[in-house]
Amino acid sequence: MQANAVVIDNYGDSNEFHDALVEVPELKPKQLLLKVAGSSVAPFDISVRKGVFKDDFSLNMPAITGTDVVGEIVAKGSAVDQFDIGDIVCGMVGVKGFGAYADYAILGQSKAAKIPDNMAVEIAAVLPMTAIPAYNSLFDLGQLVPGEKVLIHGGAGGVGSMAIQLAKNAGATVYTTASPRNIDDLKKLGADRVLDYHTEKFEEELSNLDLVIDTVGHDTYKHSFEVLKSGGRLVSLVESPNEELADEYNVHAMYLSGKFDNPLSKVVELVAGKKIKLHVQKIFPLNAKGVKDAQDYYENNHVFGKVALIK
Repeated sequence: MQANAVVIDNYGDSNEFHDALVEVPELKPKQLLLKVAGSSVAPFDISVRKGVFKDDFSLNMPAITGTDVVGEIVAKGSAVDQFDIGDIVCGMVGVKGFGAYADYAILGQSKAAKIPDNMAVEIAAVLPMTAIPAYNSLFDLGQLVPGEKVLIHGGAGGVGSMAIQLAKNAGATVYTTASPRNIDDLKKLGADRVLDYHTEKFEEELSNLDLVIDTVGHDTYKHSFEVLKSGGRLVSLVESPNEELADEYNVHAMYLSGKFDNPLSKVVELVAGKKIKLHVQKIFPLNAKGVKDAQDYYENNHVFGKVALIK
């Protein structure tokens, strides 16, 4: 079976994207074949295209990238027992496999979640890459419990804005950092205090926190140790643990990695129940020009929330 796809032949800038006809691989026993309805642009996707992770994993060129996916199940492997043909699901596809920027995508059963009929396709398209890291960092690694105080850096981003709402929904007091243009919007999402990172130094304003979620890295990561109480937890999505600072401040420093149970179905329920909101700032068509334009837009603008790609 052949399908149209957006591919790259080499690592590089967004001009590498072009349309091509590709062969769809045979399904493994626990895989789903989706007719793609939408995907998204995430910082991870841009980094993959640039070759940032090529020493950790290499793409087989020509490669189909794109991690978020939503679509209809049109075929399933012999061992799939949780979904039926015709179900609409969303999930994260494997980065080394058959990516989401195509007419069809291959998704592992364990990485999929069924979406309700009333969920807009652009919302489902941007959900997985925000929901999964936000949930895993807060609850699986961060062990957040009701009544605790948490600082979430980069609150206006997809993961940050999701983490704010998940933490607030769990009964935490939530602090976040953002630029002035996003302060009011983040308060509406549930942040108890939003610090303007242009004029306020969070390490001088906050102290005795239970948990910090770092999506920024560099100096932000280093200063995060200063605001945690003894025995506090620091989870970074971008920095490996600094053991020296962890020992100095008696903090548990962790990097978001490893395998956890898929929380996507839980978050889908929260979104469907209007307890969690996702903001899609802009929508582009899912073709080579659309993917190029979408990734350029993401890199060159201060995006609040997510950018979607829709068939």
